[in-house]
Amino acid sequence: MSSSKNYITRLYTAAALGLLAITKQANAQQYDSLAVKYKNENAVVANYTHKIVIKMEHDKLVATSYVDKKKLLISDVAPGIYNVDYLYHSDFNELTDLQATASLPTTKGGYRKVPCYNFSDVAPSDYVFYDDSRFAVVSYTGLVKNAVTETKYTLEHTDLNLLPSFSLEQNVPLDKACFEVEAPKYVNLSFVLKGIDTGIFKRTVEEKGNTITYRFTASNVPAYKEFGNVPSVWYYFPQVITYITSYKLPNAKKQVDMIANTDDLYKYMYKHVRNLNMKDDTTLDKIVATITKGDVTPEQKAAHIYQWVQHNMQYIAFEKGMEGFVPREASLVLSRKYGDCKDMANILVAMCHIAGLDAYHTWIGTREKPYTYEETPLPLVANHMICALKVNDKWIFMDGTHPLIPFAHNPEGIQGKEAMIAIDEKNYKIITVPEAPATENITYDSTALTFADRKITGTVKQNYKGYEAWNVGMMMMYRKEEEREKAIKALTSRGSNKYIQTKYDVTANETGNKDAAISSDFTLEDYVQQVGKQCFVNMNLKHTFEDKHINTEDRKVASFNDYKQNIKEVVVMDIPKGYKVSHVPAAATGKVDGLWGYSIAYKVDNKNHKITLVKEYHVDTLAVSPQQFAGNNKMVADLKTQYKESVLLTATN
Repeated sequence: MSSSKNYITRLYTAAALGLLAITKQANAQQYDSLAVKYKNENAVVANYTHKIVIKMEHDKLVATSYVDKKKLLISDVAPGIYNVDYLYHSDFNELTDLQATASLPTTKGGYRKVPCYNFSDVAPSDYVFYDDSRFAVVSYTGLVKNAVTETKYTLEHTDLNLLPSFSLEQNVPLDKACFEVEAPKYVNLSFVLKGIDTGIFKRTVEEKGNTITYRFTASNVPAYKEFGNVPSVWYYFPQVITYITSYKLPNAKKQVDMIANTDDLYKYMYKHVRNLNMKDDTTLDKIVATITKGDVTPEQKAAHIYQWVQHNMQYIAFEKGMEGFVPREASLVLSRKYGDCKDMANILVAMCHIAGLDAYHTWIGTREKPYTYEETPLPLVANHMICALKVNDKWIFMDGTHPLIPFAHNPEGIQGKEAMIAIDEKNYKIITVPEAPATENITYDSTALTFADRKITGTVKQNYKGYEAWNVGMMMMYRKEEEREKAIKALTSRGSNKYIQTKYDVTANETGNKDAAISSDFTLEDYVQQVGKQCFVNMNLKHTFEDKHINTEDRKVASFNDYKQNIKEVVVMDIPKGYKVSHVPAAATGKVDGLWGYSIAYKVDNKNHKITLVKEYHVDTLAVSPQQFAGNNKMVADLKTQYKESVLLTATN
């Protein structure tokens, strides 16, 4: 840890030397009025300010953030719930100062300030590109109702192209928020507002002397709740994205161009890959020659290289600082047998070049990033790197981080996303990764069942193609046996919670399209309803998409699907001896163009004494917009009605 990050040690030392709590009276009137204003809430952020100061120091432009957040605890339970603050920092946003105080109410109507020294540092668990991202954790103790916590800290921004965004991300209401960027007039800035309800920001510009202050304020902001089926909160949390486009220091002869558009962004990103793999690697040459021996077409060579990387390289994300941007040499990745996404991409590019293929380093944002290169031409757009291969004017993308995705297919997390392909120092292309059509992601689920009295005995056979198959394969690769059994039971379970899986088998094809198959035997007690000579059997053992209803309350963001897909479910039931079919439900269909649809049909085969139920579903989009919620929900309601329908069998004696 650098000296600039020893804030925790310094504060603990100060406490150990006997720094005493400060007691003073404070004007409590504003907090009393806030408590009344938000009387139905547990807590409220009274004031949240984030100020970025850009200035010249020692003939160099520098940027520093000053953040201050005050939180009022209103209810009796608030001290036990809202007693922790998390502060993001990294090597590019160095935390250089941290002060935390709790103002505790006194019997005389004032407040007594008590410093907090309970700090720790944790790493987020969902990082992809950087492992130097951390959260400083401030844990307040001794809080009571009507206490006020204040967390103040300073961030030094070591790369002016990576200034932090300002977001109204909070789980309690926010009374007042203010984001300011103060800069000399010779600094040119741009701002992009993202998320929903960005109209909540009021923007003003103030000029004073040689300084301009850009100010974004918001007030009476409700607590933002998280929504399901959204790749990340950045699709809806209001945020202000700030970046410097250019500046000219006093007495400087020329302007310094930063990032103002995609061309500038490409220049910034390309410098991280332009000098890679300059030295020949005979070991890599021999490997490429061996694995492509006998190959004729570029596709054959690329497929064998890609498959070799999948089988021989292990994905491990361990970036720090600029390692979050610069891939490691292919020779180093080869010797280590592991690497992060950039390393995987680089060794793929290097091996393809050895084989005479046109392959390029490619930056891409996963679906967690709701940004485009044109709208936000900043490094934050991309959190992932892959290899792009051009064959006969066709682009093929190779992501070495997924061990099961077949050649010429894309992980679900990058489909539909923009890829920035590094052609050479001056040229690049932005290509949208295709969305996999539903015809490539197929689930076939069949159930053969018989019943005696009220008990069902059956066999399930499932065949998967596409993303579902690869997910099953990943499950078999990385889960322990006990976890596998639970996961397989979740996939095959049907009927009711009395489903008992008696045995199962999984087959994962390791070649070609890597399809997967599951078979399972089961019993289901107390499922058949008997009334006199009549038996009611609901053959809808699976209620697929019953949970597709979208809660529209306060929801203004789309609901996302993982991928497009086709599903076919077939249930074949033997008609017991001594019974005849008295009723089968009518066929039914439902469809919303561009979203999804279903069909349900029953067929009676008296000759072979069987009833067959066939249900087919198709999902045709990756996102359901708010304008489509009503149509989606009506179809779900209709489908749930169909799931209540039963077959009626009547005893003949």
